[in-house]
Amino acid sequence: MNEFKKDSLREYIKNSELRVFNNNIKIRLSKELAIKYDKGLYNNYLEYTSECYKLLYDLNLQYPSNAKPTYYLYIVPFEQYIELLGYPNKFNKGKGGGKPVNCFDIDGFSYAFGISDNLCENFEKDKKNIAYFENEIHELSHLIHSNFFRNSTVLGEGFAETIPLYILDLQKKYISHTQALINLSEKQILTVEELLNEEEKNSFGVAELIPDKTCSFRLSYISSYLFVRGCIKTLEEKYNVDKIKGLQLFLEMLYSSKYMSAWLMFDIADFLGIDRKHLLNSRDLQLSALNDIKKDYDEDK
Repeated sequence: MNEFKKDSLREYIKNSELRVFNNNIKIRLSKELAIKYDKGLYNNYLEYTSECYKLLYDLNLQYPSNAKPTYYLYIVPFEQYIELLGYPNKFNKGKGGGKPVNCFDIDGFSYAFGISDNLCENFEKDKKNIAYFENEIHELSHLIHSNFFRNSTVLGEGFAETIPLYILDLQKKYISHTQALINLSEKQILTVEELLNEEEKNSFGVAELIPDKTCSFRLSYISSYLFVRGCIKTLEEKYNVDKIKGLQLFLEMLYSSKYMSAWLMFDIADFLGIDRKHLLNSRDLQLSALNDIKKDYDEDK
């Protein structure tokens, strides 16, 4: 049996102070960091993340039980971000970080966004490019799906990429990413079964298409994105709806499932009307999404 460990983030939040930045965002942080907050040292980042979250808020998605969850930002000391946020070693560069974490406030999403204070204090909006913008929306998108499903890295990361790139149309503006996708060989796109294997072995996100880029350029993230986008496209066509409604149907489909891993994928296949093994082992959904991306790119030239 693994050794029991007290939840250090829960203890941190229990002893934290609350600040309300605006109607949609609430902040929890230590007394020491609250002094910096009150001096306005985090305002540049807070204004930026608020703008990003508003794009998600304006999608007007319906949440289970008609909830209207609040975006909670948990700011933690740089010296403790690895421990408090459970920051994975495979992505850690020792410069601080942010990631979705359990939310301990009942009026929030199931996830909060945890971030080290140095990234807030030293934030310079003018130096943030589209890669940072896309990645910020990616991280906030995890909050959205946390109220519908939380038990799949493949679907979670694919969803978090699909929101900014497809639903919010950043794919058309993120030219370097689009060109990277267009240059993919079919074999570089992972099947769902291969993605599940990476998830099980904790190697999801390790293989980089282009080094020293955001997670959007990791093969597993790309493959998961194309898969989720392909699922939503199938729902759009099956029910003759737009992509926002397709997104809602995708979330409701996962909310209604009681399965995990491969069985969850079988459940998705049944819902979409696709052969289970075909969904697991083919790349048809992924290639369908990629073809749409290529078509949009050619039209915009």
